[in-house]
Amino acid sequence: MKKILIVLLLIGLGVLSSCTPPKPAPKMPQLFYLGYAMEAGAGPSFMISKDFNKDGNLDLIVTNSGDHTFSYFKGRGDGRFDDQIVFRTGQDPICITTGLFNADAYLDLAVVNYADQSIQIYLNTKTGSFRNTGQIIHPGKIPINIAAGDFNTDGMDDLAVSMRYHKVNILLAQGNGKFSEPVEVPVRGQPTGVVVGDYNRDKKMDVGVALAGSGNTGVQVLWGKGDGTFDASKLYKGGGQPLTIVALDSNNDGYGDFVTSSNVLHSMTSVVSDGSGGFTTWKDFASGNFPKFVAAADFTGDGKDDLVVSNATDDKISISLGRGDGTFTYPPIYHSTDEYPQGLATGDFNKDGLIDIAVACRDKNIIDIFLKKDMVNPKTEPMKKS
Repeated sequence: MKKILIVLLLIGLGVLSSCTPPKPAPKMPQLFYLGYAMEAGAGPSFMISKDFNKDGNLDLIVTNSGDHTFSYFKGRGDGRFDDQIVFRTGQDPICITTGLFNADAYLDLAVVNYADQSIQIYLNTKTGSFRNTGQIIHPGKIPINIAAGDFNTDGMDDLAVSMRYHKVNILLAQGNGKFSEPVEVPVRGQPTGVVVGDYNRDKKMDVGVALAGSGNTGVQVLWGKGDGTFDASKLYKGGGQPLTIVALDSNNDGYGDFVTSSNVLHSMTSVVSDGSGGFTTWKDFASGNFPKFVAAADFTGDGKDDLVVSNATDDKISISLGRGDGTFTYPPIYHSTDEYPQGLATGDFNKDGLIDIAVACRDKNIIDIFLKKDMVNPKTEPMKKS
């Protein structure tokens, strides 16, 4: 019996010694370097980037929920920005969007104040500043997110506001920064993020809506009719309590797709257009822990949309490269940030032809500017379809 045990032990050791240990995931070179950090207000969160003063340089605007303001940073065109200009808002500004609200060809602002349950409009003065119109818009109970687009083709941008209780409210621009009373469009779950674009190429603006809630998580599209009204699609289920949403063309077919982030399940979900008004939800994929905000841009210059995600609890952003077939590479490429990264904005901040990233770091009251390295970009293994 003893001899048999010894033989079995030797056989077991031989089997173990013949097993090849799994190779660790390759450590990917970083695509960006931290070029600049600048002071914001208290609790910077949601962020957008546009050329607001028409000087050819991208600017930044970020909401500061901790001191009830937003900050305006004028871009210098070299990756740096002027010191912030601070504007007072209502209580707890959580989201901001930009659009042409008075048809003067200069981009204006609409701010959602969560605690006040209100929207404020700031018109571009054309002199490098903004003017609060004084109008307090009450879109309904518990506004969450906002996006702008010309829904009735009158040349001025209207507003789509996601509301906590199963609806998106549409407010049509009336000129001079004024808006109509909100019109409710019911949706199937609790809407969180909203994005606006022409997702079926019919030259009419649509609204993509991320939906959370028990049993109704996923994406729904409000197909614009061009007159300010919408037809709601069916619910495309997927993801675990989507928090934010980004629109992109993940498979290069010319039709709009969506990716949502779920900090509950630490996962991302792709909802891909079939080109005929329907969508398919693909298998969840990872892009770092606690994904909060997500943005899309072609960081590598290969004509394919990539993703950047703020991983709030890890103090990192993660980059997932698009393969052009609806999938994204794994593992993501991590870049360390200041504490608790939130909102993201992308654009060529130093005018070198490469796309850069701005990150709002809430707990340090800082905006980190990550500039793209001029390098041969890495290739990683693709995620598989479901």
